[in-house]
Amino acid sequence: MASAVRTTLQHRVWRWHFFAGLMVIPFAVILAVTGAIYLFKPQFDAAVEARINARAAPLAGDILPADALVEAGLAAYPGGKLAKLTLPSDGADPTVEVDIRGEAGPRTLWVDRTTGEVLHKTSTPGRFMNFVKRIHGTLLAGDRGSLVVEIMASWMIILIVTGVYLWWPRGAAWWRVFVPKFGEGPGRRETWRKVHGMGGAWIGGVVLVILFFGLPWTQVWGDGFNRAKDLVGLKAPGQEWLVTLESGNPHADHSMHDMHAGMDHGTGAELWDQGKASDEVGVQSASAGAGAVAPLSLQAVLDLAAPERYAAPVEVQPPRGENGVWTIRSMAASRPDRITVHHDRWTGAELMRVEFTDHNPVDRFMALGVAFHEGALFGWLNQAVGVIATLGVILLSVTGGIMWWRRRPKGRLGTPPMPADKRLAVGVVVLILALCLFLPMAGVTLLAALVIDGLISAGNRLRRKAA
Repeated sequence: MASAVRTTLQHRVWRWHFFAGLMVIPFAVILAVTGAIYLFKPQFDAAVEARINARAAPLAGDILPADALVEAGLAAYPGGKLAKLTLPSDGADPTVEVDIRGEAGPRTLWVDRTTGEVLHKTSTPGRFMNFVKRIHGTLLAGDRGSLVVEIMASWMIILIVTGVYLWWPRGAAWWRVFVPKFGEGPGRRETWRKVHGMGGAWIGGVVLVILFFGLPWTQVWGDGFNRAKDLVGLKAPGQEWLVTLESGNPHADHSMHDMHAGMDHGTGAELWDQGKASDEVGVQSASAGAGAVAPLSLQAVLDLAAPERYAAPVEVQPPRGENGVWTIRSMAASRPDRITVHHDRWTGAELMRVEFTDHNPVDRFMALGVAFHEGALFGWLNQAVGVIATLGVILLSVTGGIMWWRRRPKGRLGTPPMPADKRLAVGVVVLILALCLFLPMAGVTLLAALVIDGLISAGNRLRRKAA
């Protein structure tokens, strides 16, 4: 009896694995290829900058103040505003990177620090690695594409889990999972099956980890994760004392009665990119009013940042609104080295500092995992692991496709038939429900697939009766 139940369950799991594989294969290849490319963003960006720097004047004379460099960039885009300034990672770097926003859309400029000449400019979203990232995260289809990516990533997790179940040797040593016997079984399809199973066994665990730590970026899972943290009281830094992100009114008594506080995506509370720039809400206090007090210049803010020795790359964001704050943020690949400091726009006083240790343990753990997903946790070795994992995903996709193509009847899909015993053990039902709760988008699509499958089966039965 136990053997019969196991055989029925294996048959059902094979059916699920088959449908999920056909759906996921093209998307898995896209995500693997773009992910592998994006792993090398630091090297690619450094090469681009090196080519631009080769055209810059040597740093032999006085370096222009940061405000003059920004003005030189804005001169080419009347009406534009500074979005952020990325400081040179090396003091000998002859250019500075300036991001501006205007009617023409976001632009990134490289400005010669000695002459103020704009050496290169490009659309920020159009930068190659940003383009690759948008394919990887949204398939170039915005929020809808992001949902598709989340669905496919969720089903890739299920594919690996079900694949391990199907591949696990029964009646043989466990290590045969990793080293199967080749040369046994009928035809080449059996060889492809063993290559497919062995590949999944070797890289499945790493791919599962990479997929899991990609979930914080997703819409449904990521939002649910944040809500769950809120429910158990795991707050991000600044959520309870966000009011400190307001510059003081230099002409007022600093009372709080007419201050407006709003959640700001750019507070530095995030350890991985979440949300969209269009969702940002500026944090403002009362109007500065008329008077002789002038806001700090950009160069003065950079002078404040100099003694800190922030880990590169370092971004400086200007105040948003009439009385916002200056923000200096290290965006180092190593999450523990990241730090964000907010300064009063009038006095330069430090208003808020967020370091890695200020975050709750869950966010710190997830941030390290996100860095692993990006290939940034332990240098080139992390990148090598990422490349092996992405090549493994491509191998699984190709071999899975070949297996299906070889076994399918001519002119038909070759769907594994429904098992004769359609009952499911209680434990299996509980496992399915748990998986659907953990991966909600997979749960939604699974429910839709079950409804469609049921309708097709009912239609087939009606046609047989009619015949």
